[in-house]
Amino acid sequence: MVMEQGAIRRLLAEALSLGGYEVKVTGEGPEDLSLPDGGRLNLVLYDVSVPAAGGNETLRRIREWDPEARIVAFSDPATAEMARQARDLGAREYVGDPFDLSTLLRVIADNARSAPGQ
Repeated sequence: MVMEQGAIRRLLAEALSLGGYEVKVTGEGPEDLSLPDGGRLNLVLYDVSVPAAGGNETLRRIREWDPEARIVAFSDPATAEMARQARDLGAREYVGDPFDLSTLLRVIADNARSAPGQ
């Protein structure tokens, strides 16, 4: 099955919302990651295969924007080189396609920051 990027974002956002996460779906670059109150995101789930975003360049910019950002990268298609580059640029985890939703949700849960007071 082939899905366009917008459909994947919507499906992931819905699954994460149903899993109890507050989700902010953004554009394709780090400039879209800011929060209205100046806070930080608990986790950045980033598709490094999005051509318009320049995958690895955007990971560099996310790291500049928030040096402590918790990033989980994924891609379709997945290659060992993409995984290595994503990790070299600060991704905590790399999930390659094909992946199942339960695996992705586990990786997200393992890497998300706790909300203040938790």
